[in-house]
Amino acid sequence: MKIGLVLEGGASRTIFTCGILDALLENNIFINYVAGASAGISYGVSYLSKQIGRNHQITEKYMNDRRYMGMSNLFRKDNRSYYGLEFVFGEIPSKLIPYDFEEYRRSGENGFGAVTNIETGKTEYMRVKADDKKWTVLRASCALPFLFRPIKINGMYYMDGGITDSIPFKYALDSGLDKVIVILTRPRGYVKTPEKLAGLVKAAYPKYPKLAEAMKNRHIMYNRETEELSALEKEGKALVLAPEKDYGIHRTENDPKILLPFEKEGYNYAIRNLDKIRDFVKNSDMD
Repeated sequence: MKIGLVLEGGASRTIFTCGILDALLENNIFINYVAGASAGISYGVSYLSKQIGRNHQITEKYMNDRRYMGMSNLFRKDNRSYYGLEFVFGEIPSKLIPYDFEEYRRSGENGFGAVTNIETGKTEYMRVKADDKKWTVLRASCALPFLFRPIKINGMYYMDGGITDSIPFKYALDSGLDKVIVILTRPRGYVKTPEKLAGLVKAAYPKYPKLAEAMKNRHIMYNRETEELSALEKEGKALVLAPEKDYGIHRTENDPKILLPFEKEGYNYAIRNLDKIRDFVKNSDMD
């Protein structure tokens, strides 16, 4: 049986996921398939390169650095995004906290990012390539409206995959997997409400009405996904790992003193549930 990891996004909230992933690696649980949206796949690639603590280091050293995120980046003509794109996706992985591209390549490059085609308003799924040192797919999957410019890939423009598929477990199963471990960044039972900025998307991106429609319906999509995920759990096809309560982490939180305890919660949660995780992956083809 083939198994995969599916990682919800959530920007800074995804630090919870990082704690779980480190706990898995430390306990020799390596699942060679990760599908994720937004920060889910961006953090998930460090799991596929087997770099324990890499996301922790980035959070501790650079998350509150203005080069990483901040309003000043939005007004830079060479950036126009809340996040410093070249710093986050260039300088950090290439120099400051190097990413092991070779290990990722050896593992099979099995990272898949959900992205939203802003012309069609539909989700597309793209493999993260080791040769793409600019992390184009990761940039696109994280490109939240208003905080990022659309990212161009092969002549088309894309934005945050979480707009149209926040938890891409159906894609993972349709790709040939038999079951999935899904890591959420919201507690079980969380119900998403309509996006407050959905109406502004229509005004801000007038050439892309399908994007505005997707934002308007995002809460419907999300709540349907969580219901379907619960059904898959009952069938034994999914194991859901999620925070036990809402820690109130904002998507652009950048204070390590707030974020790192949430990461520790993820780590401890995984350790408490290690037997359940091992039982779920038993008899699966993890490599």
